[in-house]
Amino acid sequence: MKTRTSDYIQPLAISFSLFIIIVFGFAASMLSWSSFSLKLHDLQAYLFAFDNTNIEQQILATLRAPRAYAALMIGANLAVAGAIMQGLTRNALASPSVLGINAGAACFMALASIQVPILSQLPSVLVAAVGGVASGLLVMLLGGFFSERPHPLKLVLAGIAINALLIGLTRAAVILADDMAYSVMHWLTGSLSGVDWEQWRQLWPSSVVGLCLAFYIARNLNLLSLGDDVATGLGLNIRTTRTFACVSIVLLTGSSVAIAGPIGFVGLLIPHIAKKLVGSNFLVLLPVSALCGATLVCWADALSRGIAFPSETPVGVITALIGTPCFIMLALRNKLS
Repeated sequence: MKTRTSDYIQPLAISFSLFIIIVFGFAASMLSWSSFSLKLHDLQAYLFAFDNTNIEQQILATLRAPRAYAALMIGANLAVAGAIMQGLTRNALASPSVLGINAGAACFMALASIQVPILSQLPSVLVAAVGGVASGLLVMLLGGFFSERPHPLKLVLAGIAINALLIGLTRAAVILADDMAYSVMHWLTGSLSGVDWEQWRQLWPSSVVGLCLAFYIARNLNLLSLGDDVATGLGLNIRTTRTFACVSIVLLTGSSVAIAGPIGFVGLLIPHIAKKLVGSNFLVLLPVSALCGATLVCWADALSRGIAFPSETPVGVITALIGTPCFIMLALRNKLS
């Protein structure tokens, strides 16, 4: 009993620390780098005693709040999706971006922006989900994921090839977009600048369902990490687990890409950081990954306004600048597990 209790002390302490960092990041995202003088008491009043006649509180309510909430949710979504993909494929390089899900969602969104029939008439979240499913399934089929003994390297190579194809199609769509080319290109870099309450209402329902599904299959992912034969021997229905996992990944990634564009490195880097912090038990790994992802994107959103104020740097650029050296450092220090 003593050992079991101590096993949960470290994850709880780490989760509490991450929560404190998120609170500071949320405050920074809400108050920092504004043309108006936003103070901490304005945020406190907005949260606990909202006055719709106060201009500072109106700015927080209409411009800053939906963006900050979306940053937290999208960070959690992408990190959890990456952790599930790495567990599902037993591939340390698996992530929504590497396996083409981000690129597929972005490509279909770009095609919808140039009024491609059917796609242009669907809700943006559904367009992104369809694109992510189509590209992800194609990568898995070409990479032999559904074979008896899938090879991790083959899956990554298939992802690289499909990514290249989808990026080419996306660029072609941008060229054809004419007057919308700049806004589409800005969206493709991963940006939260245009998020409003309408987009938040599109984001949170599918995100909550996806996260609930992810936490529901966490124990099954632990069994799956032992190998298909052992998992089957222990009574796990592998096909059902993989189906739930894929649905969760599509919901989390599709909703996030539809709102903010393809934000890179979150799904690839965060699961490795979370594993370093709490180990590979998915019952703990998934919640900590969600907190780490929310922390990264929330702070990246705050920094995106400050680097070239009053202009904005896309969040995807910030996560790439943070993620690339961190991932290289992790790769050099240890073999990816």
